[in-house]
Amino acid sequence: MHLEEVCFDPETPFVKASGMNRYRLLDPMGSLLMTLPIDGGRSHHQNLGSVRLVQPVHWSTLHWKRLVNTYRRAPYFDYWADDLEKIIRQPDSLLFDYNLRILDYLMTKLRHPLKIHVVSLDQPTSLLKKAWPPLGPYYQHFEERLGFVPGLSVLDLILQCGPNEAKAHLLERRNEP
Repeated sequence: MHLEEVCFDPETPFVKASGMNRYRLLDPMGSLLMTLPIDGGRSHHQNLGSVRLVQPVHWSTLHWKRLVNTYRRAPYFDYWADDLEKIIRQPDSLLFDYNLRILDYLMTKLRHPLKIHVVSLDQPTSLLKKAWPPLGPYYQHFEERLGFVPGLSVLDLILQCGPNEAKAHLLERRNEP
């Protein structure tokens, strides 16, 4: 959250199992991995900017239903539901565009003025290999049953805590090593 600008290179090679098409949510059984299906399945040797999501978007209906079933009782779900449904159920055809649209939406809701640049970098970047440390504990609606579950999407944090508390929680990471 301390960044004011970020650059994304559509020429970056798509790496399987890198998380570029995955996010984690929380359901009553624990951490749930949501995967955006890639056109061509596992046999894709292409740049991130060329990776297509599977069409038609039957998977997006399943993702939305899972989100509703899991988070409908989360404190801030009702505030975000209409926007999230539009984003999830009407995905872009390219994974790169879809990810950028979601990032822009989340940063807008967090009132964090992040400038997103799409650039072609001359040197390969190691950003994909850098892992963000997991967030520290915050309220999760299955916490009594599961304890705190780390490593979830920022979407979980926002739906549980709201934009102001979520932003404050993310800003705490500013001073971490």
